[in-house]
Amino acid sequence: MEGTELGAAIRAFRLRRRQIHNGQPWTIEDLAVAMGADKAHLSRIERGLIVPNRATLLRMARALDLSWSETNFLLRVGGSAPIFGTPDETATREAIRWVVDAVRAYAHPVVLHTLDLHVWYANALWLRVMGLTPAEFRGCLQGREIFEGTHGHCRSVQRVGDRLRNVDDATRASIARYRSAVTGVDPSPSLPDYVRDDPRLRRYWEEALDALPQLGLAGEQSRTEIWYPGYGLLVFDAWWCPLQIDGRFVLTHYLPHDVPTRGAVAAIRREPRPSTGPPCEFHQRIPSAQKGPLNSTPEALAQDGSSRR
Repeated sequence: MEGTELGAAIRAFRLRRRQIHNGQPWTIEDLAVAMGADKAHLSRIERGLIVPNRATLLRMARALDLSWSETNFLLRVGGSAPIFGTPDETATREAIRWVVDAVRAYAHPVVLHTLDLHVWYANALWLRVMGLTPAEFRGCLQGREIFEGTHGHCRSVQRVGDRLRNVDDATRASIARYRSAVTGVDPSPSLPDYVRDDPRLRRYWEEALDALPQLGLAGEQSRTEIWYPGYGLLVFDAWWCPLQIDGRFVLTHYLPHDVPTRGAVAAIRREPRPSTGPPCEFHQRIPSAQKGPLNSTPEALAQDGSSRR
């Protein structure tokens, strides 16, 4: 089935390309010449008889002039890790703008982060569920690695950790997804600092190897449990969805799993937003040059505006 689906995708991309001299769709021979490959071998791939390796798929994507998202689609269908690239500040600002406009009417918590586990945006309801003020989010979480400050240095991160009940499962899944992403660039990627410094995270990093062949990013779902004072345990289905305008970002939707959680979320939306306050003492001491690149920008301040809605 995997080879058949991949072959159909390759054929569709090939037929979309046009020959310069007559405007006709590319033939198998055209693709073979562009790749420097054997025509018979490519024919077997299109017929689903062979599943090519990652290097061949990347050569094919270049020959077919596929976009970044199309290339990653081809890699995922072929069972290979997608291409990972860290978005720059311009791309991050654009992603935040798009999300702020898109999620205004959402009645569930939403978080925007990149595959390298940096958090960039959270809507007002997520902040309320986690008990964070907009200032705490900007100063302690935005633009930082998710696991930064988990060793008791940051009270804001500690508050999030205290409310998450199945944080171990969520952490394992996040590490596995990240390793899947960076393995697309380097088969033996170096450990991030926060993984290297934590024996538990190092173990998850190694265990992730077993999950890589089955791991994808389109609409992945996991269960998240959050303890909220006064309402008890809230259970969410957390869906990881690549951002529509830029697949390097992931928008996680926390959808209430059961009726009690749905009722609690509706009540929490009516509660006053958390009182204003500065980031924790730990992050207040960090020089501004080391803080997240979007701190104190209009995009970052969107947290204040969204929290009033």
